[in-house]
Amino acid sequence: MLRVGVLSGEDNEKKIHLNSIEILAKELHKAIWEVDLIYTSILDDLQKQARVKTFLHIFVSKKVKELIVMQNYRKSSQ
Repeated sequence: MLRVGVLSGEDNEKKIHLNSIEILAKELHKAIWEVDLIYTSILDDLQKQARVKTFLHIFVSKKVKELIVMQNYRKSSQ
């Protein structure tokens, strides 16, 4: 079970996050569970600060992409 599935919130909100995780995994050629771990960690942090949560999945996705691209860059330059 993906970690995002156990987060609190409405079903529609969960579907949006699950969809974002699947898209990121395909786009970044990573396993869904890997993206899910990073995504939920960032989502937990940002939810604490967010007043408006409508576009939260966009900000989380951007941060996940940046982090994974940076990790890949570091691996390739070693």
